[in-house]
Amino acid sequence: MKRYMTEKGKFTGLGPHTYEDRVGISVVADTNFPVSVELYNLNKKKIGSVPFKDTYRMGSVFSMDIMGIDPKECLYRIRSGKKERPDPYSRIIIGNDRFGKRDEYCSFETPGFEIRDKGPHIEWQDVILYLINVRAYTKDRSSGVSSPGTFIGLKEKIPYMRSLGITSLLLQPAYDFDEECETMADGVKRHNLWGYVPGNYYVPKPSYAESDPCREFFDLVEELHKGRMEIIMQFYFLPEHSAEFIIDVLRYWVMTYNVDGFEVLGAALPTNEIALDPYLTDTKLIFTDFDVDEIYGRTAPRSMNLAKMDDGFMYDMRRYLKGDEDMLEKVSSRILCNPDRCAAINYITSYYGFTLNDLVSYERKHNEKNGEAGEDGSDYNYSWNCGDEGSTRKKAVMRLRRKQMRNAMTLLLLSQSVPMLRAGDEFANSQKGNNNAWCQDNKVSYLDWNDLEKNRDFHDHVKKLLKLRKDHKIFHGRYAKKMYDYISCGTPDVSFHGEQAWHPSFANYNRHFGILYSGAYERGAKGEYDEDFYVVYNMHWTGHRFQPPKPVKGKKWKLLMSSGEDRESSVYDADNNELTVHPRSIAILMTEKAEAKDK
Repeated sequence: MKRYMTEKGKFTGLGPHTYEDRVGISVVADTNFPVSVELYNLNKKKIGSVPFKDTYRMGSVFSMDIMGIDPKECLYRIRSGKKERPDPYSRIIIGNDRFGKRDEYCSFETPGFEIRDKGPHIEWQDVILYLINVRAYTKDRSSGVSSPGTFIGLKEKIPYMRSLGITSLLLQPAYDFDEECETMADGVKRHNLWGYVPGNYYVPKPSYAESDPCREFFDLVEELHKGRMEIIMQFYFLPEHSAEFIIDVLRYWVMTYNVDGFEVLGAALPTNEIALDPYLTDTKLIFTDFDVDEIYGRTAPRSMNLAKMDDGFMYDMRRYLKGDEDMLEKVSSRILCNPDRCAAINYITSYYGFTLNDLVSYERKHNEKNGEAGEDGSDYNYSWNCGDEGSTRKKAVMRLRRKQMRNAMTLLLLSQSVPMLRAGDEFANSQKGNNNAWCQDNKVSYLDWNDLEKNRDFHDHVKKLLKLRKDHKIFHGRYAKKMYDYISCGTPDVSFHGEQAWHPSFANYNRHFGILYSGAYERGAKGEYDEDFYVVYNMHWTGHRFQPPKPVKGKKWKLLMSSGEDRESSVYDADNNELTVHPRSIAILMTEKAEAKDK
């Protein structure tokens, strides 16, 4: 094998570096063992082994320049003692281009792209999050994309997502995570589709690309930004990952690929250090929990970039949806929750647990195909099958399920904080009752886009709700509602009601209430006042009649939307000012200009 001339490196940053006549490499390694750079040609045949001299070390960092290397023609790995591994700071990985097969070698090259703009920077109150698994979203042939299961395939779906009303994608791990996992109890080896494991954190996943993962991921980001959409990435770290390492990874994806934010997952995370990093103060950052006062003190941030993501909204809304008692105080509080110094992210479904369709179709998880004897996945789903477990032909059950899905989407999209949709829920995607499909790299997890046409009526209902939210800031204001008349217009900004106007009853046996939103507290783009809205929630198994508050002078109520369909749709009797809301239904009234009465 060829011998190479070396010099002490510059210690200017971990990972590979390229120069005119040499390459540089800086790595962290165990000082108790010899450390070397193992060189390979593009066919992965070893062509050299270059040891680090002890004089090339500073603490636990080894840095070396190697002469006579063409970075385009050479790959490398790091050897420490007898173990060979990829460089955790490598920016390009060769050999992991097939999902489920890892044969990883590092390139000395680093991607360099010209970033044309900073992205749309959408304020949290205007965000509609869309949770996506890159592979599962378009892998099924029904997706109709040219490159299924890739960044290119996802890019081809941008027009669809924009037409739906999505502003921001939340990607399950799309760095080069290790999808190999242990053989299951049934003896079958499966692959990790979700990616909540360590990996090559600086590298877009090669198996999510046709040929060039770095370029194809960057092009995806660019195309999203052209459409005024954002991309937020999930990263999963281990407790042994230092704050310095985590922050360096996040900075890199912002500076190199121009991503708009991160959801940072893992145990013992350095949340405060990440939140206060000066390079990330304009970057959206999502955590499961953090202390706002500890991070900001008593001051408000110049740019509100932090958001909390926890299951509280999900479980309360699921329990209310299926008709549990004593839920009105919790639900009404969740609907109006809107923190001042950070965002709260609401969802009824996430990557774990049931899809929305399965939430109303199954009472028990059906995870047998996972190979863990049904022991995996949560037993606490707060789901209801509407009278029949799984697939059914009973028309009454099917109608009720469709209504319950519309109820769930209304609860989510008319709540004040940031809504997150699980991709596919908008057209009733199902995982056949599997509530933990992390190892199902198959049709269980892949979206069946034929469902879009089969459930077009439900999709259109979701689209209409998203437009309603977007068009009326009354449902997504920057600040929390105060629940009193602070502008002396005659009504509070928001108020609760029972069957009789201005008489709410949150008794533990009640499952119905109304919310009045006053348009006098919000103005549109042209400075005009918004309309008033009256939303009635009835998760009782019997119908109720409501008397809405009288509309302001010169206005009248009209029924805008109902979660019921056909004969089960809510009815508003204008002559008697009475709104009939059917069992397990939500109705939305909006004011409009009243016609002048004939003299």
